[in-house]
Amino acid sequence: MRTKWLRGGISVLALALVFASGWLTRNLVANRLMQSGGAVVVQRDFAPALADARTPASNLDVSEPSMVTLYDRVFRLVRDEYVEPVSADKLTHGSLEAMLAALDDPRSQFLRPEQREQFARALNGEIQGIGAVLTVVKRKTTLRVGDETAPLEQNLLQVVAVAPNSPAEKAGLKSGDFIDAIDGQWVISEDPFAEIAQLQRMHSPREQIRQASERARKRLENSIAISEAIRRLSQTPTDAKDAKPLKLTVKRAGQTLEVEVARATTRVRPLEYRMLQGRWGYLRPNLLNAAASREFANALRTLKQGGAKGLVIDLRGVAVGQQEPALQMLSLIATKRQVAQVEYRVGNRYKTRPLNLPKPPQPANLPVAVLVDRGAYNVAEMVALAIRQTANARIFGMPTFGDASQTNLYQLKDGSGFTLTVGRYMGLDGAKFHQKGVQPDVRVAAEPRMRGQLGGDPVLERAVSWLQSQEKRS
Repeated sequence: MRTKWLRGGISVLALALVFASGWLTRNLVANRLMQSGGAVVVQRDFAPALADARTPASNLDVSEPSMVTLYDRVFRLVRDEYVEPVSADKLTHGSLEAMLAALDDPRSQFLRPEQREQFARALNGEIQGIGAVLTVVKRKTTLRVGDETAPLEQNLLQVVAVAPNSPAEKAGLKSGDFIDAIDGQWVISEDPFAEIAQLQRMHSPREQIRQASERARKRLENSIAISEAIRRLSQTPTDAKDAKPLKLTVKRAGQTLEVEVARATTRVRPLEYRMLQGRWGYLRPNLLNAAASREFANALRTLKQGGAKGLVIDLRGVAVGQQEPALQMLSLIATKRQVAQVEYRVGNRYKTRPLNLPKPPQPANLPVAVLVDRGAYNVAEMVALAIRQTANARIFGMPTFGDASQTNLYQLKDGSGFTLTVGRYMGLDGAKFHQKGVQPDVRVAAEPRMRGQLGGDPVLERAVSWLQSQEKRS
């Protein structure tokens, strides 16, 4: 299978992309059902074991060539002897899906042909479904049963950002929202049988365990896997009967909200720009792609010709992008060729390499105020940090999301593909922001009433105030 790949980082839209999570969820639930003595019966006829399975553990060859050979034998066995005809494509895609799921990294995932096409359209500004960028966030918490506690791991479906003029924006969804249920169905975010396991460890009465089992069973009867939730949220219905709005149960800052949101195709403008007060150039890239890069260069030229004395670059909610176009934009702001670093693995060791602009910089030589929030994601975070470290710049707003993954997109010959995290972005000075976010120089928590408008955007107002102070100094 021939492979093409797109080097450099991409901001991954989790729009129906976390498919492996469904496989993981199904297995988790099935295992727990069997362990808890549930009413799910799995009948198995034991065939003769593979030779490898009869090999004593002490003599078992687990080298890479041996495991590849074992996989090939199992693949051929399933293909040739399964009771129903099964295609090689189906087996291969399922295998790749599970392999990438084993990495436990939402940024590394297999894309079937139609999914890769959807991914490509999203990078070009055509977003399906509710128009939100989603991800799966891992959280470690504590399960309390009686007077005892036990660790509990959650996989939560979270809104990273909402696209401008999308159904999600119109419905009031915000960055940081957790989607707990869709149309009354719980999005499975944790082991529903964890309480039972804890009760068993505590040697609790049988009746108490039975009641807990019944609660878990009822919860599962009306639930969906994360993969199915993402599929529903990221698809634009083609049939009118399926076009009804989705009713979401959302967790936000300790509150539970009910939100009704439609689904449609949202086409995102690459860039918006204008002059503020006749003195400050305001640029809002909604995407960091090739189209936005071209428009950024044209807009910057227009603003400078119009007499701009400083720039505001609004990266709030920018969660879709690619590394190379972002570097093209940086070449018009940064004063240095190297703008960041990338940490990568060689065997068991980690090394760093410079992240350089594709050509010598041609900076605007103006003070720059960068606006960020939690919706600034991945490539946008790298851009914000690079501007601060290579130009006369300050960052305003709230900490960014905290995803420094440098991700490659690999395209396979059959139209499928996969994304793979191959490195982590760091600042020019080695500063790490993965799972921490880029911290603003001036923290402004107030929500804007009118984003990008003076008089309705506290973050923008603080940024303009700083630009005014820079003009006075010069």
